[in-house]
Amino acid sequence: MPGVRPVTTIMLLAFLPVIALANGAQLDDRDRNIHIPGDDDLFDQLRVSAAYDDSHIQIHYEYVTDNPSWYHQYWVYEDGDWVRYGSGSPGPDEHGLYEDRISMMLDDGTVDDFARIGGWMTVHQGMRTLTSEADSDEVEDHPKLGEDMGRSDVRKYLALSRDTDDEREAAWQDVRDDDELEQLRRDGKFLDLWQWRAHRSNPMGYADNGYVLHYRMSSEGRSMFTDNWDEDAGQPRYMFDPDQVGSRSLDWDALIDREYGQDDPYYIYEGNAVNFDPDHDWQEGDVIPQRFLRPPHGSRGAIQAAGRYTDGAWRVTLIRTLEAPDPMDSKTLEDGGTYNVAFAVHSGGVGARWHRVSLPQTLGLGHDDADIVAVRADGDFSDVELEWTELTLIYPGQVTWQWLHGDHPGSEPLATGNLGVRDFHDIEQLQTFIIGHETRLAEEDDDDEQDSDDD
Repeated sequence: MPGVRPVTTIMLLAFLPVIALANGAQLDDRDRNIHIPGDDDLFDQLRVSAAYDDSHIQIHYEYVTDNPSWYHQYWVYEDGDWVRYGSGSPGPDEHGLYEDRISMMLDDGTVDDFARIGGWMTVHQGMRTLTSEADSDEVEDHPKLGEDMGRSDVRKYLALSRDTDDEREAAWQDVRDDDELEQLRRDGKFLDLWQWRAHRSNPMGYADNGYVLHYRMSSEGRSMFTDNWDEDAGQPRYMFDPDQVGSRSLDWDALIDREYGQDDPYYIYEGNAVNFDPDHDWQEGDVIPQRFLRPPHGSRGAIQAAGRYTDGAWRVTLIRTLEAPDPMDSKTLEDGGTYNVAFAVHSGGVGARWHRVSLPQTLGLGHDDADIVAVRADGDFSDVELEWTELTLIYPGQVTWQWLHGDHPGSEPLATGNLGVRDFHDIEQLQTFIIGHETRLAEEDDDDEQDSDDD
């Protein structure tokens, strides 16, 4: 790997506690958001290629899996009520009701440290699904996140979005004021985020466009999905059109047996839906999708996508203009440019941080001095001979920005910018390092609880 410094890596690992899990073992403590996969499930693979012409860029993915999911969250009729199934809680959803997703973060060199640390720089103490996650009441009372944005949890953010003298200690509560955030956006101090979703975006022919600054934000415009729920009536807002689909709902047993294929109505949208009928004789186990799909617009709908699971793999193509659809939430790409990227894959019914992630990579348009080479198309994109790059994906654990810049032995090379995650000469060693940290975190929490009991 470029930039390998094995001596520095060995020194760092020697200082830090590392505990490797035995084959097939895992830690699982749902109350503290701990679910560490067994050794067989720690690593994954994603193939990436790219092509571009004078006006557009294409990103291609190939992801092999024997357990694909184009299902997401559903309302199920139980004992006279509509109950939601499918969640992004620790570990895989027990019914497999969570969509596959492939995400890419992209930086044009404006965000310091992303090339070294990748997606880990967006993970902070207090973030949802960490053991340290912030109390929802505190978030709801926060003047920006709660009162202004209507949020009840903390999601990805950049340390530079916090008002602090030392970004290494950036706290979720210390959000900069609106004028400062707006200036950061004008300066391009954010990460572009492209998310292809097998359920919530792919059926409509799009990937979701967003960005990370003070939160994981959506780009300007209308989303390709919304909630299918009438809060006042306490029921779904739409049901399937029986004239189009043949019934008003799906069947629970057929759903969990994965009988609805990619060409079946496993999703609900404007073309196969009618207003919900509360007077219908609904039966136990009737199922209606919890997300309602629709055409997007604005920058939010700037990334077109086509994905299909065939021959044991997802094959996905994204296409967007080289020019940013909105420079306040997207990055412009140029011929000959080099960009920093990092990828994540959600698969196997998992949500939130229980995905697998790549190390930061470089994407080069029209030159070979990059990990991923975007080939120039002189004619039709279909005539381009793509250059594929195979990336190893790992479990990211509970590694946060604050911990990476903490005062534990060996942290100084990271904090001073002399070390990045790619400087680990062996990706398996890096994974062991991450698992060791989360294992130690669990042990420390056990010790704290024991001390509390003793008191």
